[in-house]
Amino acid sequence: MRQLREFRGEVPELSGEELTGAERSFVTMLRTQRSARPGSRRPLLAVAGLATAAAGVAVAVLLTTTTPAKSPPSVAAGPSSAAPAVKLRPVSVAEVLDLAAAAAPGVTPGPGQFVVTESVVQDQGFVGEDGRFLYRMKRTTWISSDNTKQGAVRAENLEVLPFPGRAVPAGVPTAGLVDNHAICPAKADAVRHDYAFYGTLPTDAQGMLTYFRKFPGGGADKNSYLWKAGAELAAAAMPTAQHTAVFQALKLVPGAQLVGDVQDAAGRDGVAVGYVSSGLRYDLIFDPVTFGYLGSRSVVVDAATAGAPAGTQLAATAQLSVTVADEAPAVTPGPKQQPCT
Repeated sequence: MRQLREFRGEVPELSGEELTGAERSFVTMLRTQRSARPGSRRPLLAVAGLATAAAGVAVAVLLTTTTPAKSPPSVAAGPSSAAPAVKLRPVSVAEVLDLAAAAAPGVTPGPGQFVVTESVVQDQGFVGEDGRFLYRMKRTTWISSDNTKQGAVRAENLEVLPFPGRAVPAGVPTAGLVDNHAICPAKADAVRHDYAFYGTLPTDAQGMLTYFRKFPGGGADKNSYLWKAGAELAAAAMPTAQHTAVFQALKLVPGAQLVGDVQDAAGRDGVAVGYVSSGLRYDLIFDPVTFGYLGSRSVVVDAATAGAPAGTQLAATAQLSVTVADEAPAVTPGPKQQPCT
């Protein structure tokens, strides 16, 4: 123990940006060693030694080993022989968002292709004058990567959930019903949500934060709208530079808080950061190993303000997969939708 204390005493104390850089370097080193010999246990033994040394460097990050996050319920997950993954336990909002910024952004579609996103969505539903419930659906969207083609959205109703303290009212959506709609190319940049458009956004944190301010919304708490704008962009497929800038810009929004361990709308374990506004906490959820984006949710923290019991999850989205396709399903616009032109 005396030698260990002497050893740790020789390690310089780091803080601020230096600490973040040290943590990132350490994490990168761990992941590089794990991927270098997938069939060997030696990298994990090396990790154990490095973790001891890291106690004096990356003091803000605790390391454990865990199995990867649960697969979404809709995806069959077979047995895996993979070694346990290194799980980080950040202790600040900045650390979580730094790791999210460094995570792989996902797909890179080409011109004329489609970004296909599968999600589980939950939100409040209302029937009649007083009927209240939580509806759920599985949603798949096909969005033209360059805004040149008609896309599609497919929504399948799942079993509704009762609103806390109430019975499920009559007349709620029937589970299993499927609704299809066309997604027409956007006619103005203000309503574009495609990969090519996102590639024109700023690549630095301050520039991206300025872009957040262009989102609609207002009210006394301006920062809550910056957070919500960033949360919307966090879910989008975009080039690496803009992906990184989104999370670095979110670090600049005052008032965010570390939530810690949570589960997303698909039941997967994650780590969350959130922002409290109007009695609700708006969480962003990340994979606890890779820190890739999992989803978002709003949770009641003030029952009187939100009009629902504290702890109620009112809305949530779990992103199950993001892929690329050459074609989108042919969908005829519904009776209330104008044909794409």
